[in-house]
Amino acid sequence: MSTYAVIRVLVLLLVLVPLVAAAVLPAFGRFARRVALTLALVHLGLTAAVVTLATAWSDEHAKQVTKPGHASVHRFRPEFVPGDPGGRSHAESADGRTTWTLFRLSAAEPKPRVPATAVQLFLGVDGLNMWLVALAAVMLPSVILISWESIKEKPGAFYGWLFLLQAGLIGCFLSFDVILFYVFFELTLIPSFFLVGRWGAGSGRRDAARKFFLYTLAGSLLTLLGVIGVAVANPTPLHPKTGTVTNSAVVPSDGPLPASGRPQSDWALAARGPVTFSLPDLMGNVQVWADVEITARDVLALSERDLQFTRAAAKSTPADVRAAEQRLESAKQVLAEAQQVRARNVTAQFWLFVALMAGFMVKVPIWPFHTWLPAAYGAAPTGVTVMLSALMAKLGTFGVLRLVLPLVPDAAIQYGLPVIGALAAFGIVYAALCAYACTDIKLVIAYSSVSHLGFLVLGLFAFNKEGLTGSVLHMVNHGLSTGALFAALGFLADRYKTTEAGKFGGLMGRFPNYSVIVFVLCLASVGLPGLNNFVSEMMMMAGVFDARNPGANRGALAAVAAFGVFLSAWYTFTVLRRAFFGPAKEPPALAPEPRDISRREFFAFGSLAALCLVLGLLPQPVVDTMKADVRVLSIIGDKARARTQDVPYVYVEDEPKPPAPAADPAPPMGGKGPLDGKGPGGNKKGGGKGKKKDPAPGAEE
Repeated sequence: MSTYAVIRVLVLLLVLVPLVAAAVLPAFGRFARRVALTLALVHLGLTAAVVTLATAWSDEHAKQVTKPGHASVHRFRPEFVPGDPGGRSHAESADGRTTWTLFRLSAAEPKPRVPATAVQLFLGVDGLNMWLVALAAVMLPSVILISWESIKEKPGAFYGWLFLLQAGLIGCFLSFDVILFYVFFELTLIPSFFLVGRWGAGSGRRDAARKFFLYTLAGSLLTLLGVIGVAVANPTPLHPKTGTVTNSAVVPSDGPLPASGRPQSDWALAARGPVTFSLPDLMGNVQVWADVEITARDVLALSERDLQFTRAAAKSTPADVRAAEQRLESAKQVLAEAQQVRARNVTAQFWLFVALMAGFMVKVPIWPFHTWLPAAYGAAPTGVTVMLSALMAKLGTFGVLRLVLPLVPDAAIQYGLPVIGALAAFGIVYAALCAYACTDIKLVIAYSSVSHLGFLVLGLFAFNKEGLTGSVLHMVNHGLSTGALFAALGFLADRYKTTEAGKFGGLMGRFPNYSVIVFVLCLASVGLPGLNNFVSEMMMMAGVFDARNPGANRGALAAVAAFGVFLSAWYTFTVLRRAFFGPAKEPPALAPEPRDISRREFFAFGSLAALCLVLGLLPQPVVDTMKADVRVLSIIGDKARARTQDVPYVYVEDEPKPPAPAADPAPPMGGKGPLDGKGPGGNKKGGGKGKKKDPAPGAEE
């Protein structure tokens, strides 16, 4: 079996192992915690193997993503897909798709190379999800170690629900079928509800769990409408005569353009083919239908030049001229139809953007949809709070990255920063002030998480390379630092059953080892250079400052983000001063003489502090693995930006390309033929050296 095939099996095990663990752990009773830790370490080992092998494959992945065949339609290309018909022996033959169908929604027999209307078990790895999967695997052993002493009632059931939550998170990160993504997205609600409501602290834990469940479910149902709506509004474009998939919304009615490049038949809009839930295919469909008016204008320009060329040619007959005039008339008719399609597309994207963001804004959460968070974080067991802050919140931002930006790009450009960005910017300041006012350290970190995630949302909707790279990196960095801070609070909760800052003082002298680790984590949280959050925050700020989205005041948003960093240091150091310095003070302890950090606790959150330092000093390996996929999203964003501003789109490659082959002998009319870079796909897509040009309309994939 090849290495590529081995990794495909490991990717499937990343979801199956937590599911199996969730089923068997309740049977182990009081021994469940040791079995849970063993299974978590096994899962961590599997994840480490996948990440190591996938990182070694990152150069090959980048080549596949940026190969010439992807010039006009840009898609995610997952690697190591279970059920991939290619890739049986080596990566070069992999298709980046799956044949594992869960159920079909259409009775019609699918045609070859035409996506079927079906929900598939479509899992895969790329640069955007690999490190989030690694984050989930790293956090699980820490969560189990933090819960080691505090969970005494039905530990088997507790750890079973914990692994089910882990399966939902991993499945959501790995999914490339939009319905499968939603299923895993919703699956995380069930274990979260029971973990908070059954094992939480205080009399309000059930109300907190209920509020969290209802808030998230209400938003998620709207997200489901958005997911289905995107698929229905962007069916597979097919050639109306041949029934083959095309990457252009306007095609010659009799077939593809001949080798000469001159149209030989009338023009027609592509037919609406079957609905697909495959994310890569759906991304391509969205781009084809969004570019319909641009392509129709290019076709009209091509037909006008062809008519001029035909009239000027010495050998042209009256029949040739009439045929060229007919093609021009068909091009004008197609343009009128394309303008109507484009108008409907713009309206649909707005409502689909609203629907998709409804669930993701609650999950992040973005102000004012954050009101479930203080109660849920405050009532949840410490280990569950770590999962909620480090991973569950990332489902919202990852949903924006994976679904919103590539599937409704025009609406994301128009309303992302001006509307969602404004809410996020307000939330940065509001949550920071709430954090300063809180007396419970757990709530301070909870509101701090809301503030930092607002920064992350700004970076995502900047929709450029710097903002996207910084946002993906910050999902990992924020998960490590905030999750570790919540884990560190378990030290105080286990010894004193309280995390009220006013009840502590002089902890530096009382627990010096513990204090040093907390200091490192706090410095990482506020973005100290040399620690992990600094790198991602600077990249996001650069992305926001360079955002050229219409209607967005990028300078003001960047200033608010920078002010949020200052506020973060303000409330963090205020809590440190109150609890760790000054006169010694502590509430009644559960044990006669509480000890400093134990070996178990050191591994639980001390290891996370070490990772914060490693990522702060060596972020480049992580950034390099996501570069190709970030480029795909940035190109989609640049095209949407050009469409919404009605300006030509030109993309200059980052890497130098080999010289183009010698051109064919120049045709008449001053050396310009009908496809000289200003025809279909050239007028709006740029041309010339170092620039990408889309193929002519009607060219099949």
